[in-house]
Amino acid sequence: MTIVVNKYLTELINKSERKTPIFFILGRPRTGTTLLLKLFDAHPNVMIPWESQYIVNLYPRYGKLTSWTKNDLEDFYNDLEATWQFKFWDLDHVKLKEDLLALEGEISYPEICKWIHQQSRSMYPKKEIEWIGDKNPGYTIYVDRLKKIFPEAKFIFINRDYRDNFVSIRNVDFELPVVSITTYKWKYFYKKALKAKERFPDDVLLLRYEDLAAEPEKYFGNVCVFLGLDSVPEVFEFHRKKEEAEALLRTERSKIHHASLMNPINTGRIRLWEKKMTEKEIRMADLVAGRVAEKAGYERRFQRSGLLTWLQSLPGVFYARFIYCITPIVDKLPYKLRAQVLNKGPLVLVKLFSGFFKMRSSGHWILYSVFCILYLQ
Repeated sequence: MTIVVNKYLTELINKSERKTPIFFILGRPRTGTTLLLKLFDAHPNVMIPWESQYIVNLYPRYGKLTSWTKNDLEDFYNDLEATWQFKFWDLDHVKLKEDLLALEGEISYPEICKWIHQQSRSMYPKKEIEWIGDKNPGYTIYVDRLKKIFPEAKFIFINRDYRDNFVSIRNVDFELPVVSITTYKWKYFYKKALKAKERFPDDVLLLRYEDLAAEPEKYFGNVCVFLGLDSVPEVFEFHRKKEEAEALLRTERSKIHHASLMNPINTGRIRLWEKKMTEKEIRMADLVAGRVAEKAGYERRFQRSGLLTWLQSLPGVFYARFIYCITPIVDKLPYKLRAQVLNKGPLVLVKLFSGFFKMRSSGHWILYSVFCILYLQ
């Protein structure tokens, strides 16, 4: 039996909210995605919460629902709260459940997702919300799925020098700080961005972190033009809310990862790799990035590398390729199992392989590289 839209639902999600478009900030972690989030958070016409990948993660279970029962909504809320990072959103989680359960009736999955995003609170004053934003680096490989869910969606892909990306990744604990792994992932993400740009040329904007840091007014202005938003100067004063922002970083881990989150925009973190990376690391990064480096606007210091560098890069390349090869398999797992893998898998892999990649013996590297060569044939 079809469930009709109830009066409370109609009041809670009016026609303008249903039609509010959504955009996504994509890119590798530690490439400027959070900087873009803060600029948009300070924009009076954008609502953009902290990252949580619930849209993609919950889609296999709830994406096709158009009529929601109380049980559906209760299950959805429980799964939502269990999703990575969602518990750290600045909103009233008790009231969210109360209001969510009142949405019984005819409503689509994308409409519910947009409504949830708009329940998030911002420390910056807001006017009429013209766009809903979502910053999730991991969504870079799910552009086609997001386009299916939100046909009107736009995507902003921000890129950064692959060597500076490695230097930054080395300061966190959620990825293996191995230059060949980080660089391969960088290349994989950039290729995904180029493919998305080819498929949806009017809905994908490519942006370099270095350009945004050097000329923020110009390049963020270009982003606003892309979205049809007014470019307002107050967004560049986002750092004046530093104390309030730091209070929202509820865990020590978050504070470490985002130690410079509320600093004014500056160019101080550009070309750090020249001082922070060894020649061996630079050679390996340039080798793995290959010609994609120049395609992305970055000049390689070393156009060629020796056989030993090539062999030593293979285990990291193998590891990264393995991760992306099993991603489609994980996506097809039953919902509960898939959620557990996505929530715990990355950190488990980091702990499992971190000891291996600390090997110093060239003999061990060469033996494993031979295995990788045989596997990749």
